[in-house]
Amino acid sequence: MLTQFVAAFDDIVIGRFNKNREEQDRIQVRYIYAPKQRVLYDIINENKTLTLPAVSVNVTSVSRDESRVFNKLDGFYYQGTIGEEAVSRHLKAPIPVNINLSVSVISRYQTDMDQILSNFVPFCNPYVVISWKIPDEFQLSVDQEIRSEVLWNGDISLNYPTDTNASQKARVTADTSFTIKGWLFKDTDNPSGNIFYIDQNFHLETELENYDNYESLSGNSYTYPTSSGLADRVESFTLSGQPQITGLFYNGVLLQDDLKLTSQTISANMIINGSMFDHTTNLLLSSNDTTILQNLTSIQFQRQSPISGSPLDFNILNDNIITFDLNIIPLIDNTKLVFIPYNKAGYDLSNLSYLNVLSGRGDPSTFVILLCSYDSFIADEDQDDVIGDENNNPLGT
Repeated sequence: MLTQFVAAFDDIVIGRFNKNREEQDRIQVRYIYAPKQRVLYDIINENKTLTLPAVSVNVTSVSRDESRVFNKLDGFYYQGTIGEEAVSRHLKAPIPVNINLSVSVISRYQTDMDQILSNFVPFCNPYVVISWKIPDEFQLSVDQEIRSEVLWNGDISLNYPTDTNASQKARVTADTSFTIKGWLFKDTDNPSGNIFYIDQNFHLETELENYDNYESLSGNSYTYPTSSGLADRVESFTLSGQPQITGLFYNGVLLQDDLKLTSQTISANMIINGSMFDHTTNLLLSSNDTTILQNLTSIQFQRQSPISGSPLDFNILNDNIITFDLNIIPLIDNTKLVFIPYNKAGYDLSNLSYLNVLSGRGDPSTFVILLCSYDSFIADEDQDDVIGDENNNPLGT
């Protein structure tokens, strides 16, 4: 903010004139961040590092601005990054402050002083606005502009030399002050954990027509006594950031039942339809035939059972489509394949396609089953196609 303040005024150029009011020279006015006393000392110092005219600027006080305190909101959360990892960051509400500045103009000639004052007094009526952005340390995805008023107090105190000696040069000084309506930001917290799962219950109430103590409802258990004859009515809402599979395609054909193949070598283009695919970390192949699994990877999740499988090369076309090529040489009969896309929120299994449930086909099973011979294909039709344990976790976990 101080840099912006100085930048708003530091382009002052004054002219030097002869007796006929003809301009003979142009001088850039120097702005210095220091108290006036320090500037005066440097002028009379033997080094003579400063020349006149000059304007000194320094902060005299910082105070909390009560008039700009509107509420006690604790800021907001936004998506930031640490390296290439997306994290949730917390930008706490900044503190409104008034930064009071003392500004002193020092010149050798009255005409210099008049020109300097005329460069800012007409424009500070009653304030100017400086524009700056939220500090880069918060790593906002888009820069947010902040506009701060700079108020001039409206008074200028002029001081002329009245007691000088032969060796002392005359100097004219002018003192005034400004107030910047700024903000002080609290340091950002360590990155917060991302929200991957939201579940909420909505309770239906019909007895609130004449109820006015709504604050007490937050502690209501919503359990009616048996004698009331009222039943608890609850509607649940769940939202998850994990991938959701709604369909599996084999060479362009949508699978709504188990696909059984008898070829010795399987080569196909696979498409997974669903949602939440944009942030997919990896795609695993899981199977009851561990011989086809290369570079076996195990992943732990907070809300779901662990999974393991072989990573596959895949392409994310959009948030709803993943494609990959399948090349398998099965070594055992009745090899069952499950494809598992996952991200930080969780995973989904290709054999639990929602299409089977919605179409009323019963158990949601859509396996890709590799049969080593036609005879085994006939025998397998009478078997239950169940993979994994009783919780339907994929084999290989």
